[in-house]
Amino acid sequence: MKSKITSFLFLLVSLTAVSQTQKEIGTKFDYDEREKDLKVVLVDNYNHYMSSAINVDASMQSVNKIIIRKFDQKNQLVETFTEEFPYKDVFTLHNYLGSFELQNEKLVVLVECYSNKTKKIEVFQVTFDKKTGLFDKKVIAEYTFESLSKSGATYAMVSQNKNYIGVVHSKFANKKIAEENQCVLIDGKTGDLLWKKDVPFPLLSFTESIVLSDTGKFVFVRTTQETGSQNVLAIADGNTVENKDFGKEDIKIKKPLVFSVGTNEYLIAFDNYAHGINRGEFGKVLFYDLTAGVVLKNNIAGSLSDIKDVSKVNFNTLSIQNDEIYLFVDADFKSGTKPDPTFPNSTFKVAEYSNGYPSLLIFDLKGNLTKTEDFNVMPFKEPSKSLSVLNVKGNYFLNTYWRINNSNGFYGGIYRLNNGAVDRNGKMCSFNEPNEEGIVMAKFSNYLPDAKRLIIAKSYGANKMAFMNVLNIQL
Repeated sequence: MKSKITSFLFLLVSLTAVSQTQKEIGTKFDYDEREKDLKVVLVDNYNHYMSSAINVDASMQSVNKIIIRKFDQKNQLVETFTEEFPYKDVFTLHNYLGSFELQNEKLVVLVECYSNKTKKIEVFQVTFDKKTGLFDKKVIAEYTFESLSKSGATYAMVSQNKNYIGVVHSKFANKKIAEENQCVLIDGKTGDLLWKKDVPFPLLSFTESIVLSDTGKFVFVRTTQETGSQNVLAIADGNTVENKDFGKEDIKIKKPLVFSVGTNEYLIAFDNYAHGINRGEFGKVLFYDLTAGVVLKNNIAGSLSDIKDVSKVNFNTLSIQNDEIYLFVDADFKSGTKPDPTFPNSTFKVAEYSNGYPSLLIFDLKGNLTKTEDFNVMPFKEPSKSLSVLNVKGNYFLNTYWRINNSNGFYGGIYRLNNGAVDRNGKMCSFNEPNEEGIVMAKFSNYLPDAKRLIIAKSYGANKMAFMNVLNIQL
């Protein structure tokens, strides 16, 4: 009887919270379907911004620019800031590497420019300051190359704790040319350059992925002539390179995630067997003590390996509390084809991808996968997401469209998690109102606890959206 009374009271509180909320929709604004990496940044009680970039090199139709839109408390579009990518000559090509926040005050955008005429690559750090509304631009790395086909690859990354930003340029390598990686480490709080270092590897040693640790170390996932397709690790800081392996485990891992608990660092990655029968790229998830160099557990992951036409699995959100590690994942999968946005007047088609199949993986600090919770939600086409995760004082909420009783219907809202599972009685806000225009985009969610204000976004067709406040909501 006591548990029934408790459940009833919780349901009453939840329904009251839903009924008292108010919605406030801001300016509808247009956006270009070529915009990539749309995300909400620099959020405070007064303003928020949406950043994106267009990166199209197509001769006379080339468009390469950073776009930052500013919104006020009422979600009215206040101003749009744009900055062209650095331009040298007609032979210059561009590569948008990513953007990262600096303590909620500035946004760092990393752009690679390379010219077949000068045979030079330059990596620019473009910093937007929300106080001044101005962009600052500087070169943080320069490389030379032999030809475009041998220009190598450049990657940008951020540590899990956001304290460090890294840039790595991997020079062209093959069976006759040894690999060399040029690393740049940036302070994630100030944007200042901390150090640069070249990290060479022996001949017939190749890097498959790179991740940045919470202590500012670059972790290279590699194969060598001795290990074949089995992976090993090289961990580089400003002074040394330390090699580690996975012991007797026959492991080939996908792009890993590195995080810290206290002074200890760990690595999580999906993996499969380097030799023998491949039973699915996402069938297992490795938990590795990076500090000690020891495999703690190689867990059976479950349903992710059964997704049809999966292109990659994304680590969405990771948090640690009460001696448990919560890791939210989702998958991108091929869902059809669409007209090539680079050539809008042609008949060219490109693959279209959707995002879905989100899950929550819960680990203990010994690396055991103690629980897997699959969320039966509606997939969204790129560049949106099937859900976003809010962590409010250790309580988790999902912005998503939940499937109704295994039917083809979905109901959108903010759902609270109870021990990792969606609590249907803990629905904090509904989206499917009768005759309400537009559809809430599950990708965007920002909660301001002092104002009890939730900022989400609505889509109105292919190229128009607006931000919306949900007021008087207590998460």
